[in-house]
Amino acid sequence: MQIDAHTHILSLASDADFTRQYGREGSLCIYRSEGRLPSHRCPTEHEWETVEAEDGKDGFGVVGPDETVAAHPGFDRMVALAVSPQWLDGRLIGTVDVFGQTDVTGDPHPERCNEYIAGCVRRRPDRIIGFGSVNPRYRGVKAAVAELGRMVEEDALTGVKLYPMYQHWSPADRELAFPIYAAAQDLGIPVMIHQAGSTRIDAKMEYARPALLDDIGREFRDLRVIIAHCGTPWVDEAMFMLTKHPHFYTEISYHIATVSRRDLFLYLSRAEQMFVPLEKIMFGTDFPGFLYDPVALREKLLTVNEEAERLGMPPIPQAKLDGIMGDNFAAVVGVEEGDR
Repeated sequence: MQIDAHTHILSLASDADFTRQYGREGSLCIYRSEGRLPSHRCPTEHEWETVEAEDGKDGFGVVGPDETVAAHPGFDRMVALAVSPQWLDGRLIGTVDVFGQTDVTGDPHPERCNEYIAGCVRRRPDRIIGFGSVNPRYRGVKAAVAELGRMVEEDALTGVKLYPMYQHWSPADRELAFPIYAAAQDLGIPVMIHQAGSTRIDAKMEYARPALLDDIGREFRDLRVIIAHCGTPWVDEAMFMLTKHPHFYTEISYHIATVSRRDLFLYLSRAEQMFVPLEKIMFGTDFPGFLYDPVALREKLLTVNEEAERLGMPPIPQAKLDGIMGDNFAAVVGVEEGDR
């Protein structure tokens, strides 16, 4: 199977201009590194419009279920991740359906983020796998745990995505976070955690280190934990979490887009030297973000062995690359042909 284990869908706010500015903040570093926007002052509106027109992008990419499937030719599944409600710059943000791309009716509201993801799954049940999200700082821990149960039982979502650094809570917080892990373990669903860096100014890097997940592995021995973005920039630290904890895994979105194919080959080759089977690593893109073309990134992974001869190193077995490309996620999450 070919599965993109990390995609985003729909909008992040009902206000189109706010959503655009949010996307611009996250992509500013990319354009500056490419020399397309000034590095020593803020870009003008004209400069933003110019680079966005050149790339055919407009801030935060807003795509629906059909666009997501169309952008993944040859893929069997895509994992659509909800963003749970949080306050940012005085606005409540989170996954919302502002263009009526799902069957969820009523005014768009981030509190219904999981319903929207379920609506995306219903729209394309043959292709989209839904992961919901909860935020224990939004309406409290009890409400988050209750929503976790509801989204599994009523929305039939497959897993949950957590965003500690964005929502300003520690994943090691025993009062805020541990009840969510306990509930997820009881429900039998995997937990994906954004435990990596971020280009968002408001995100708190102190809550992003992969080692903060250590107590989860110690106390919730049966919980399946997926470290998003392979812990970038703390890639080795995240790797060792996989070494230590039997049910820890990672997906390589963001990292795969920002390193060369040579460095991707070295990352994968180093895994087993660190006692991490490649079966614990999964393909992901962070689509529809900048630089995250699913087809190009798939090609990057599947041709990675072209670097082996140049480096004088043994190639990675094709079966293991195929596993990273989708079979590993399917095995961990329990996805089979015809499943959501």
